[in-house]
Amino acid sequence: RSKTWRVSTSHLTHPRFENWGFGEVVPDGVGVGYAVKKDSCIFNITARKEHGWTERLSHLLEEALLEMQLLNDLSNHQQSKL
Repeated sequence: RSKTWRVSTSHLTHPRFENWGFGEVVPDGVGVGYAVKKDSCIFNITARKEHGWTERLSHLLEEALLEMQLLNDLSNHQQSKL
């Protein structure tokens, strides 16, 4: 029996892709397309409107990315104690 995946993702990093769409694959799911570039990350989050997940998920994703950036910045500025 096949599993139901509520989160479906796709990585689309290419110089010719500036805008794209990536949809959810089940009615109660969410689709996340992303591209990792040299100085940025681009995300496309989709879900059916009645679930209201895109706003919440984009907020949580932004919070997580900002925390990772802070940790990265801190580790780049600390001197090794060895």
